[in-house]
Amino acid sequence: MLDYKLLSFNKILVLLAALTTLFYTNVGFSSETPTKRISIIQVVEHPALDAARKGIIDTLQENDKKIQIDFQSAQGNAALGAQIAQKFVGSNPSVMVGIGTSVSQALVAADQKRNIPIVFSSVSDPLSAKLVNDLKKPGNDVTGVSDFIEPGLQFELFKKIMPKLTKIGIIYSPGESNSVVLNEKMKKVAGSYGLELIFAPANTSGDVPQATHSLMSRVQAIFINNDNIALSAFEAIVKIATQNNIPVFCSDIDMVEQGALAALGPNQYEVGKQVGKIILQILAGEKPGQIPVGFPEKTEIWINPLQAKTLKVEISKELMQKAKLVTNSSS
Repeated sequence: MLDYKLLSFNKILVLLAALTTLFYTNVGFSSETPTKRISIIQVVEHPALDAARKGIIDTLQENDKKIQIDFQSAQGNAALGAQIAQKFVGSNPSVMVGIGTSVSQALVAADQKRNIPIVFSSVSDPLSAKLVNDLKKPGNDVTGVSDFIEPGLQFELFKKIMPKLTKIGIIYSPGESNSVVLNEKMKKVAGSYGLELIFAPANTSGDVPQATHSLMSRVQAIFINNDNIALSAFEAIVKIATQNNIPVFCSDIDMVEQGALAALGPNQYEVGKQVGKIILQILAGEKPGQIPVGFPEKTEIWINPLQAKTLKVEISKELMQKAKLVTNSSS
């Protein structure tokens, strides 16, 4: 005989299950932990910024392998960078990351509602770039890590390597606000080191070889200071300069393996790890505008002995002992 009470009870359970499923579907709940998504835009790809990106991703994945990473390169194109930033905002990720000044600015410009946390990496001067209002309390849901190093420290190294150095060429992109700011900072201290700076603008990576050639008869060395357009064409700079027996210095230690004679600067991989830790703080609930802007925890000196030999530059044993030596140059 059929038990009608049991049948009614079962119907009630089915109805409750259906209503529960409908409720959770409509409000967006899931029985699974929501995926945390990080959208990363990089101004252009070159070894230094690639190292920063690797540091970010490694730190995130070491903490949570379920974090989803979206990455796109602006390929040195400001218009493309703006388009990618708009796309990222539309996809509403957990955090947006800008590697480089111009793309970080693009993210801030795209996120008009200020509802998506933004973290920048490898930005020389976040205040001048108007990414933050204050280094200790950034505000506006934006924070990050700067890669700024006082140019005087770099000039001091160059003079130790080349005591007779008086004229140094600077290849830079006028469209990169960080480069313009750094040029002004370098101008202020160059004279105290007996240096004259000669500037050669390059708006695109395709302009870099011509800019390099324009310096060859006018300088004793070249310095690339955190300019991403110049760094994206670094191989061409080294090739032209080496043919003319001109050393190339850099602020990015990652470029010494690419043929720079020497560099003093932060380890960009470590900068990326600092950025990764800030992202984790934000994912844990901290407000980015309350997280102080970070700076490199230490600097390193890297020297390329093979390039020194090629250029017939003698480097003191004392300095060689302090530096990390690179022997697998691709130049």
